[in-house]
Amino acid sequence: MICFETQKVDLKGVPNARQMGGYVGYEGKHIKSDTILRTGTLYKAEKEAIELLEEKYRISDIVDFRMLHESNVMPDPELKGARYHHFSVLNELNVKDKKTEKYVNIMNIPNMGERYLAMYESKMRIDMIEVYRSITFSDEGKKGYSGFFDVLLGKKENSAVLFHCTEGKDRTGIAAILLLSALGVDNETIKTDYLMTNEASADIIRKIKEEVSKVTDDEDVIEFVMFIKCVNEKFIKPIFEIAEKEYGGIIGYIKTELGLSGSDIADLRKIYLE
Repeated sequence: MICFETQKVDLKGVPNARQMGGYVGYEGKHIKSDTILRTGTLYKAEKEAIELLEEKYRISDIVDFRMLHESNVMPDPELKGARYHHFSVLNELNVKDKKTEKYVNIMNIPNMGERYLAMYESKMRIDMIEVYRSITFSDEGKKGYSGFFDVLLGKKENSAVLFHCTEGKDRTGIAAILLLSALGVDNETIKTDYLMTNEASADIIRKIKEEVSKVTDDEDVIEFVMFIKCVNEKFIKPIFEIAEKEYGGIIGYIKTELGLSGSDIADLRKIYLE
């Protein structure tokens, strides 16, 4: 049975790390184990995790969906033999210097409780349903996810691709939805994979709550922590609905907006299914 325990990958210092092997896809074939990894930021990956990525998984490509200011503040470590690809799926032009400075200052606050309180007070709160819709159907999103599929199609033999953003849940979650759909995985399994973030983040959420409670007793701050660390099926529902209405489904969106041909999708399935 596919569940969080079968998918999680123990990468010290890397949040929300899991592999996508084992899911049933096109014609009943399964996604090959350990060939696709989805994670949060690699910035604090410990030496043991880096060695695991290099030696066990033989990562050939790392796809980073973060904005430039995020990547600059928390750069990926170098992995031997890995090619790096940066595809921001959010509009970089909306990131002003002052906003970047504020982000950097907040992320550099050493105390975890104070850091999340500062995030809350800076009003880093957004409509996640609208964010998901915007990422998926914006020009930036389409360009970024099209590049992601190019990387997947160009994977070296006997290697793996890793893709991530900061938390590994939203931009990465959409990428996973698109990839699993292309591989013929059913929607219920895709949603299950998406919601695994909540299990993956359970320990860190508990720790953050403890640290935040030391600096404030405001329940709204705790609710904010849950908001930015967890996922909800209602966030992704419009993606499926719009794709169905406008393109006949996710596959139609992938072909129409990301430029993949039927041959490309067949090649993806040859590469990642067995």
